[in-house]
Amino acid sequence: MTIVFLIIVFILQIIGFYFLALLYTKVSKFDDLEKKQKKLMEQMDDSITAYLSEMQDENNRLIQQLSAVELTKTSTQKPIPPSVVKATKSIKVNAPSTPMNLAIKSYGKTLMPSPIPDDLEMDDRTKVFRLHDDGKTIEEIAKVLGKGKTEVELILKFK
Repeated sequence: MTIVFLIIVFILQIIGFYFLALLYTKVSKFDDLEKKQKKLMEQMDDSITAYLSEMQDENNRLIQQLSAVELTKTSTQKPIPPSVVKATKSIKVNAPSTPMNLAIKSYGKTLMPSPIPDDLEMDDRTKVFRLHDDGKTIEEIAKVLGKGKTEVELILKFK
């Protein structure tokens, strides 16, 4: 009877060691996976940091270019329409003055339709928009400009 008991205990110990070995391999796999994830996170952080620094440098360069353009255009600057000035006075934005001035100028150009003296100065997109605003159908616009109906429809959809 004691021999059967010893054999059972011996078999249980072997099974126990087997399960310990399995658990050890599982834990080591998770440790390796955790190390790989940490490396990947560090690489992602480095990539994002590099991307953000590039974006910051590009934004600073853009601001410098806009301020240079602002300085060169101060002598030839047209007055801003009163309707745009009234609209922008109600907007309170804590942004640099140069980009805000350029935005005000561009909004002023879009709010007040500027007469174009010659149709040759307009590109096809502008011609399509003008003809569509005048009430022309897509077929009529396509005939006038010598374009396909589908192309005119796409231009109008991307307006």
